Amino acid sequence: MSGFTLVVGNGDWPSEKLIETLIEKSNFIIALDGAADRFTQWDIVVGDMDSVKNPELYDSDKNYDNSDLAKALNKYDVDAVVGVEGGRLDHRLAAFTTLFETKTDAILYFEKWRACRVGIEGLEIELEKNTRCAIFAFGKVAKVTLSGTKYELSGEDIHTGSRGLGNLSIESKISISHNGGDLLFIWEADGL
Repeated sequence: MSGFTLVVGNGDWPSEKLIETLIEKSNFIIALDGAADRFTQWDIVVGDMDSVKNPELYDSDKNYDNSDLAKALNKYDVDAVVGVEGGRLDHRLAAFTTLFETKTDAILYFEKWRACRVGIEGLEIELEKNTRCAIFAFGKVAKVTLSGTKYELSGEDIHTGSRGLGNLSIESKISISHNGGDLLFIWEADGL
C-alpha cells in the first residue's frame, strides 16, 4: 500500500491540530477497536471489538496472542500511530514493545513527544538543535553508535536501564546504529 498510513488508537489523542493534520495527510486510516466510535474518517477497523459500541458491525480478530496495535502493524505498512497514550499502563508499555515485536518503522505520536524503533539498518533523523531526545535499550543492544547529540556513543553495548536518558541534539542530523537488539529512540516534537 502506498501513501501515508495512520493507526488511531482509543487512548488519549494528541492536540486536535496534530491529529487533524495526520488524518489529512493520510491515504489510509486504521481505527483500533473503540477508536472507530470516536471519529468517522477511518478506512478499516482492526481489533477484537471488545470496546466498540456495536461489535456486530465489524469483523473481529479474536487472536488474543497480539494486541490490537500489533494486529494492525503486522498486517499493514504503517507510518504513524496516535492514541496510545493514557489509559491502562499495560497498554502504554505494550505500544513500545509492539514496535519491536512487529519490526515496524512506524512512529508513535504522543503529546509533544515521538518514539520509534531503531532497526538494525540504523536511523538518521533531522531535528532542530537543542531538541531533547533519548535512547532506551530493551534487553541488550550491541555496539550502539550515537552521533549528533551532546552525549554520544561509539560502539558501546547498552542494556535495559536509564543509560541514554536526558540527551540533547547538538547537530541537525542525529545518526544511530547498532549491531542487534531492541533500541527505542524518543524525541521532543510538536509537529509531524
